[in-house]
Amino acid sequence: YSLNSLFILLKDNILKVILFIYACFIFIVLSNVIVEININSNNDELISDLNKTLDEEGIKRLSFKKSYNEISDIKSRILDKYKDRIEWIEIENIGMTYNVKIERRIIDKKEEKKDKCDIIANSDGIISKIISDKGVILVHNNSYVRKGDKLISGDIVFNDEVKSSVCASGKVYASKWYNVSINIGSTYKEKVYTNKVRYNLMYENSNSDYVIFKNRLNSFDRDYIDLISLLGKKLVLLKDNEYVYIEKEYTDETLDLKIDELVVDKLKLSLKDDENILYKKTLKKEINNSRIIVELFVIVEKLISEVASY
Repeated sequence: YSLNSLFILLKDNILKVILFIYACFIFIVLSNVIVEININSNNDELISDLNKTLDEEGIKRLSFKKSYNEISDIKSRILDKYKDRIEWIEIENIGMTYNVKIERRIIDKKEEKKDKCDIIANSDGIISKIISDKGVILVHNNSYVRKGDKLISGDIVFNDEVKSSVCASGKVYASKWYNVSINIGSTYKEKVYTNKVRYNLMYENSNSDYVIFKNRLNSFDRDYIDLISLLGKKLVLLKDNEYVYIEKEYTDETLDLKIDELVVDKLKLSLKDDENILYKKTLKKEINNSRIIVELFVIVEKLISEVASY
């Protein structure tokens, strides 16, 4: 137990001691290195901008962790830079990862208040529905209007005299009719999963990905499951679900759904939630050389009102 015997013991195990010290050093270094930055947001543009800003502030992959005071200063600078887009930000350190949580700032855009305005028609049509919040309704259901006609007036008239004027508000819908010709194949392809599943491994780094085993499926959808992530390298489990396309003939139900889809596309309509196809009548239907030719008469309910100030 003398000091000399300890030196002898140390000398005999010098390699183990060096390896132990080196392992401790590596552990301390790695435990203070960040290998992944996660930004919790659904806005891709904001994520891209934040990634650049965090990189400029030194919060990036393969960098050392920041102190509490440094993180606080970085958060303050980010909030100041994105004061119109971010309400709150938190940078949380979990292991070798920084999780960046943000709450987007929602700015209410107040519509410019107009003193006097009417609701007019932006296209021709037969009125099918009127929703008025303010003003005097000048038309009624089933009446025909032309583009530019006044639908809801902002002038309040009594005994042929304008007593007051307001900004009229409301929505007016009209029926618009079209003749449509559609030509489609008599069959369609439906995607069907075969229940055949294959697993694989993929090595992923910052520059490229390497699939370890050869994939023997022709057509498949792939799920990615992270197994190991360290220093920017990942080992990922791949789950491939095989599918095939089966050719089917249109039934009356599937053909009707396909026709509705093609009518909207053919007429280049962008139907809003409260707009729809009111009536659809098949004028002609024939099958020729494995093609289905359909001629339709279609009535669509569209929003035709817009605000006109004066």
